Amino acid sequence: MAHGRLKKGGVALIGACVLVLAGCGQARPKPVLSAHSIKPDKPVSIYIPSWQNSFSPVNTWQNVAKAVEEGLEKNGVDQQQISVQEVGLEQEIQDVEKSRKGSIDVVFPAGEPEISRQQFGNLLSPLPSATLSKALSSSKASFVTTLPGLSSSISLPSMYEIGKMEASSLLAKIKNYRLTPITPFPLLILLPSVSSPQSQQDCHELFEGIWSQLSSYFEQKLIYDPAWNGQNWQDLMVDATTKEALQKNLKKVIDQARETENSYLSPLKETISPNLLPNIGAVIACNDFVATQVGGVLKNMGYQGTVADANTSLSQSNQQKVVKKQAPPSPSLSMGPEAQKEVAKALIKERKAQSWPILIGFGALSPALQNVVNAREWSTGLVNRSSLASAIAAACMKEESGASPSAQSVAATTVDENNFKKVLIETGFVSPTQAGL
Repeated sequence: MAHGRLKKGGVALIGACVLVLAGCGQARPKPVLSAHSIKPDKPVSIYIPSWQNSFSPVNTWQNVAKAVEEGLEKNGVDQQQISVQEVGLEQEIQDVEKSRKGSIDVVFPAGEPEISRQQFGNLLSPLPSATLSKALSSSKASFVTTLPGLSSSISLPSMYEIGKMEASSLLAKIKNYRLTPITPFPLLILLPSVSSPQSQQDCHELFEGIWSQLSSYFEQKLIYDPAWNGQNWQDLMVDATTKEALQKNLKKVIDQARETENSYLSPLKETISPNLLPNIGAVIACNDFVATQVGGVLKNMGYQGTVADANTSLSQSNQQKVVKKQAPPSPSLSMGPEAQKEVAKALIKERKAQSWPILIGFGALSPALQNVVNAREWSTGLVNRSSLASAIAAACMKEESGASPSAQSVAATTVDENNFKKVLIETGFVSPTQAGL
């Protein structure tokens, strides 16, 4: 077959030459070469961190590197021209400095982040590294990196973007709820923290992202946090250093929510049982590690069922009881005594149901996947590593052709009952067994 194609091409070429020599037309302009028409000949070195994330995210460094390899091979880079190296930050800097001209380096900054960052998975916008940035800028080789601020950077989601995405996920879920200042929606916001300036900065960015979507709802008193006075965002931080510390903090938060709700209901002249759990409509836990601990505490305290309107079709064997959460009552703003009593009764009825809240995390950590399947957790999120690999491969091909790759960004994707199978199962990111299906 190959010989036949060459012969056919040769006849066409001879015919074209005859036409030109006969003066029957001008020679065709040379086609512009695209990145895909250039045979890649530069070796590509992929640097991934040697540290392992103990929270078992779907995106491990090994399968991220594999996705990048596959993306490069689809663009014509020979497998033998690709190498993957697991390195620590110091080794990575040394290797980048030694990189020879004519090679391409794909660099994932290898510094190990704090435990609270690891709870969000692996593919986050990395922390600044002046030394690595300097090494990349002065390297003789071409490079593609996720380190921000460099010309050939592939941007990954920031904490601000994650917070914004989680708040948007909540709003999408409660869009049919009838929210009023008389019966505002109770939401707990938990900012996972450890004792360090960087962790506090991360929490601040998370809050700013969440607040960019929810501030108007809080200002109109349509949503409120029963464990927060709405003043200092730092009061929303919870110690996420260990499972035990986090669970202790969560119980304090829920107790505070109960006290606030009691004071909120008391003017309505309705007797309130001190044993009733507070009504929690939703919890933005920020990451899956915190969300998992929240789920455990809620279950132990007596909250029942699953996320409102849960679609249990994800799991064929799921026999859990689903509690249908009703929209809060929506009376007029000028209520008489009888209307007040009706509102109080409706709120206490909701409180007695001890319904499972809308629980929101991020990171696609393996232990949390079954919680999404079983509708204990409404949504998680992750960076699609195939999209990241495609962006990296495209940047490498521009380097191969001698062009300067433009900066690109790869967004995070919300994963919930609506797209769980499409995003995680059909892509092969996890098997049905791993997801608990």
